[in-house]
Amino acid sequence: WDEVHGGSVYTITLGGSCLQLPFCTGGSGSIFIAGLLDAEFRLGMTADEARTLAKKACSHAMCRDGSSGGVIRTVVISSEGVDRDYTPGNALPFGPSAVW
Repeated sequence: WDEVHGGSVYTITLGGSCLQLPFCTGGSGSIFIAGLLDAEFRLGMTADEARTLAKKACSHAMCRDGSSGGVIRTVVISSEGVDRDYTPGNALPFGPSAVW
């Protein structure tokens, strides 16, 4: 959290560039959620809306990618402090369907 600029997201590319972006993804499961984030992310989301979307995206990635973890941990950093959240694997907002 920055008193002047507020919340910010940065990514460091493989080439070493540091870029400020509205959101970023990384890791082996990120390819599975690019379209979801393109469709559902919007500027001005509340912290709760952003956290909900992050959990949805992570659970989709975890469902499709065997190397993407088993739990979701999110952290919101604001002027009010740090808010940590943990979602166990049996409480994910999306999972494999029994019927395809």
